[in-house]
Amino acid sequence: MTGDDSVRRPDFADALRSAIARRGVSLSQLHLRLRDSGNPVSIAMLSYWRSGERHPEGAASLSAVDALERLLEVPAGELSRLVPRMVRMGALPMPRMPFDDERERREIGETFAALRAAQQNSLRDISTHMDVVVGADGTVERTTYRCLVQVTSGTLSDLSLIDVDEEPTDAMLLITDVIGARLDRQYRHPDGRVSGIVFTFDRPVEAGETVLFEFSEAPPPGYPRRRTAWHATARPAKETMIFVRFPRDCEPDWCEEYTESDGGAEVSSSPVRLIGGIAHTSRHGFGPGVLGLRWGYAEG
Repeated sequence: MTGDDSVRRPDFADALRSAIARRGVSLSQLHLRLRDSGNPVSIAMLSYWRSGERHPEGAASLSAVDALERLLEVPAGELSRLVPRMVRMGALPMPRMPFDDERERREIGETFAALRAAQQNSLRDISTHMDVVVGADGTVERTTYRCLVQVTSGTLSDLSLIDVDEEPTDAMLLITDVIGARLDRQYRHPDGRVSGIVFTFDRPVEAGETVLFEFSEAPPPGYPRRRTAWHATARPAKETMIFVRFPRDCEPDWCEEYTESDGGAEVSSSPVRLIGGIAHTSRHGFGPGVLGLRWGYAEG
């Protein structure tokens, strides 16, 4: 407290007005650009946000705030962190498991149970970045994940992640370089294709808070080798990015992006050009479903 009621911290409306003024754009222009980015917001609603009469509410509005940050060229989080906490939670859609095979779904459920995993019903996936390093044999050598999630209700102490392998194995991926949490437990389903891990956060995360954590995984000797990199999400995620780095003497003969629906069916695929030995794909608001890259070589 300063003792001067005229001095106060800026709120969302203040920050939005300032950003709009700096860029010199009209609400009509912002409305069109938001619509083109897949985040439609009416001119009237933008006016309410700018004046402070209303605040963004719900997942769609929060996604539009993220888009506004990009369009107005302000640092990520500069606007979204100012949205009042109790308003910005919004209602989360029910998670839908992005796997179609009944056996996979059953084994995933059994894996969650074996891990004694907490329910993920109050978790919003804000950002997932995958940095994938490919080895000299053309398969994944190491993947680093950087994840930003938000708790929407209650308190969350840990988070569970599930992986599905193309071939059965008894081995577990090697988890290293964990930041912002600690690896608490792991489990491989007896049938060999589904595995899971649980991270415990450094402290319990309260509703409205975000938590950033990072970790790397690598296949041990004898582990099934992959020429794919994918991320599955059970709800719409604000940002998903997959970044794959190939050795200069081992660039693939072909590489493509693919997506699968929440039912596991392939929805689309398209060629991806490498630039400097790097392939990437990204989405805003993707999910539920699977987003991935896959590649191959002429000799198989």
